[in-house]
Amino acid sequence: DPVLTQLVEHADATSPTIAQAVGRVREARASVSTSQAALFPQLKGSGSATRQGGFGGSQFGGVGGLSAGALNPTLGLGTITTLAAQVDASWEIDLFGGKRRSLEGADARLTASEADWHDARVSLAAEVANTYLQQRECEALVNIGAATLSSRQETLQLTERKFHAGFVAPADFAQAQATVGDAVNALEGQRAQCAQGIDKLVTLTGIDQDALNGLLSKDSAQIPAPPDAGVPDVPAQVLSQRPDVSSAERAVAGASADIGVAVASRLPSITLAGSIGINSYRLGGQSLTSKSWSFGPSVSLPIFDGGTGAARVETARARYDQALASYRGKVRQAVQEVEDALVRLDASDRRVDAATMADAQYAKVLEASNARYRLGAGSLLQLEDVRRTALQASQSLAAVKLERAQAWVALYKAVGGGWRDDAPNPDPDTKITAPTAQGGAHTGNAS
Repeated sequence: DPVLTQLVEHADATSPTIAQAVGRVREARASVSTSQAALFPQLKGSGSATRQGGFGGSQFGGVGGLSAGALNPTLGLGTITTLAAQVDASWEIDLFGGKRRSLEGADARLTASEADWHDARVSLAAEVANTYLQQRECEALVNIGAATLSSRQETLQLTERKFHAGFVAPADFAQAQATVGDAVNALEGQRAQCAQGIDKLVTLTGIDQDALNGLLSKDSAQIPAPPDAGVPDVPAQVLSQRPDVSSAERAVAGASADIGVAVASRLPSITLAGSIGINSYRLGGQSLTSKSWSFGPSVSLPIFDGGTGAARVETARARYDQALASYRGKVRQAVQEVEDALVRLDASDRRVDAATMADAQYAKVLEASNARYRLGAGSLLQLEDVRRTALQASQSLAAVKLERAQAWVALYKAVGGGWRDDAPNPDPDTKITAPTAQGGAHTGNAS
């Protein structure tokens, strides 16, 4: 359905949920950069410039014991300018792999956030598709209701003529009027439901309501029919392409890396540090410059922390167990969702044929009953009973067609929505603010 494709693309480009997922990916990428930077030496520079005045006396402190008169004998008082610059370097050696494990954890969480982005797009595409299908069914029900109302109005006109001619009782005339009222009530309720469906599609896709109505006017009231391909075979390995399963698996990897970080924090650490500095003093046209440097290793060894380090390790291990249990639960849920979608698909395929036949046959029965009533061979009660049955058959057919289409959408979502491990991830500079922004290659096409 080309209209469905357009709706999914607009939703993918403008959804706040997708924008949030992109933001989480960018945050995870920044975390990876931070973990990478921790593996390299750190350099810091500092500088200062000060001026001091009002010095007197025989000694000038801070210039190595020189007197103010020695710098400028003609001055009893003077202004001293001090310039200082220093560069500090430090490098904590990753002796036990704690920083490397931290980087592994950040990489795993980045991959998980990218999978979550894909999962958000798949879920959004499925939600848009289901809402669109429900809207098409609603339109079909409006048409059915309008046809029923028209048929009952014709019956009312005929019954009114018969009543005035004395061929039917007042009760029949009242019944005909009541059935028209029921049809109007049902039709207006159905139209209100369709208006709510339009509002939901506007919210999901970000399309203007007038433009959306223009799109929906194409193939109005037609519930999209999937290809007549029967129930497909779904290999078990397809579950591995589900982005939520992939995200849960990477969360396990990140939790495992956190254990290594916690263990490394309890072990000795060695840091190499050094600095180079230059200080310059000026007073009355004379100056003094000094240079200094330092370098050496330092060792930090946790001796007693009251059990804090052991608690951190235990916390990391507990989080790993939670992540592993969550991953197993995701896999089981994935299997159930695929099985349920296949069952729905198989059942709806068989039901469509039966519902189509029932609708067609009841339409013939209604036509015959209507002809008999016109000729005076049947009662109004019999006609309305047949009409209600035919109406239910038409509504059931629309519901089964909706169920079949939604079963395909459920299967689409259950197997990962066409996502693959090599699917493009969001660009770090992606900004989802306009319908033309795609936020990466479109992989969530529910149609």
